[in-house]
Amino acid sequence: YSKAMIAKGEEGLVWTAETLDPYLEKPRAYIKGTKMSFAGLKKEKDREDVIAYLMQFSPDYDPETAEEAESQ
Repeated sequence: YSKAMIAKGEEGLVWTAETLDPYLEKPRAYIKGTKMSFAGLKKEKDREDVIAYLMQFSPDYDPETAEEAESQ
C-alpha cells in the first residue's frame, strides 16, 4: 500500500459503498498521494456494479435486503 493509503486507514477510513464510490470514480482525487495508476470508473452504473459485487463478500451482506434495494 502507498503511504497515502496507509495514512487514510490510520485516519479511520472504512471502505463502505459511500466511500468506495468516489474512490472508484477518481482514486487520485479521493486519496491525494496514492500511487494508484487506475484512472477510475466514470460511469455510475459501472461503480455500482463493482460495489455490489464487493458487498457480496461482506459478513453483513443479506441477499434479500440487496434485492429489495435494487427493486426500488
